[in-house]
Amino acid sequence: MREIWEDLKKRLRSRISEGSFRIWIAPLSFHGLEGDTLILRCPNQFFASWVQEHYLPYIREDLLNLGQQLKIKLKPMENVKESARNQLHLPKFSPTELPRPRFCERFTFEEFVIGECNRYAHAACWEAANGGSVTGRTIFLHANSGLGKSHLTQAVGHKILEKQPRARLCYLTANDFTQQVVSAIKTNSLDALKKKYCSRCDVLMIEQVHCLSGRERTQAELALALDPLIDRGKIIIFTGNQLPRSIPNMSDVLRSRLAGGIITSINPPDFETRKRILTRKARSQGVELSPDTVEYLATHLKGDIRRIESAVIGLITKSSLLKRPVNLKLAREIIHEIIGEPEPLSVARIRDIICSHFSLETRQIQSRSRKKEIALPRQIAMYFSRKYTDCSLQVIGKEFNRDHATVLHSVKKIEKQMKISSKFKSQMEYLTSQIEKQKWRT
Repeated sequence: MREIWEDLKKRLRSRISEGSFRIWIAPLSFHGLEGDTLILRCPNQFFASWVQEHYLPYIREDLLNLGQQLKIKLKPMENVKESARNQLHLPKFSPTELPRPRFCERFTFEEFVIGECNRYAHAACWEAANGGSVTGRTIFLHANSGLGKSHLTQAVGHKILEKQPRARLCYLTANDFTQQVVSAIKTNSLDALKKKYCSRCDVLMIEQVHCLSGRERTQAELALALDPLIDRGKIIIFTGNQLPRSIPNMSDVLRSRLAGGIITSINPPDFETRKRILTRKARSQGVELSPDTVEYLATHLKGDIRRIESAVIGLITKSSLLKRPVNLKLAREIIHEIIGEPEPLSVARIRDIICSHFSLETRQIQSRSRKKEIALPRQIAMYFSRKYTDCSLQVIGKEFNRDHATVLHSVKKIEKQMKISSKFKSQMEYLTSQIEKQKWRT
């Protein structure tokens, strides 16, 4: 069986990125076979939860391809209290029963990090979960994968069950609903299915509604189920990666229901929000990240929150396995494993760093203004652009709406000022340290 596991790892390596393989699959080890269950060892419980949530489907599929119909159990090496479980898929519904949903324990309002990218979505969901107005009880959460749609949706469920333990919640995906409709048609129980939603549901949460595209019968049945819930002011939350108006092959009847309440988008987290997410995720694992480590990770981990969370867990896991401190050096290794070499510093990036430090906008530093509070930061930015990039004087000048002679003059002026003023030199050393954190080569 150990040989089968090694073969399985080779298959997995070809299916996922090299960085993900090294962080999440390589640490797994064969522990034994108990009946029809394959036991795999992993570093800790959180690691096990992450693998279950994100990689277990791949493992199961490849096992079947190898002709092995086995169950899989992940056994943590550390005897840690289970603080987070993977999101459990709901069992198939019978036409008349409404099983209690089992939400991911981490997906609560307390664990959700608020930023400008998601403030409105959070506020809308919080209001609905805490008995807000009827007009705010139908919500469409629009976002790409990994930005927090499911987190906010399940946070609403957690809060409602906390306040009303006997509330009847129905949480499912669009594909789940489609399967229910197909099953009900086959068993001639469509009326029972409609009754379940019309009279036995207080809160309806449907994820990935964009998957209903082209499914005419499912769309029609869903629209019929929604009407009485909307009329009675029940809480309804939809999620999708397309806005209702953009979902193709959607009936006008259902589209109007999806767009009938609050529509809010969740955008990728900005730099400050990424820093807060990194700090929060690390603290939840008992680790305090240094400011320079947080800034480095936040600079390079752009996009979805899953990538940020993966980096934090990978960082802590690698530290635990190799008995190394969690510091900037280890963070650079993790970034290299996840995304490869970060993009090299550009003139535009250096310009933005200097603008941020001096609280200036790009248009100001590119203007013709000769005011000292603008001219000096411009000269500093040109100096660092010359120092940290291979760009010519002409290219650097273009980013500041200046010619190459102005850039050369600025570089010489900054070098001279650093020699005659210790205070200015200290300021430049600080800015140098900020830019050094973002150098692409480690």
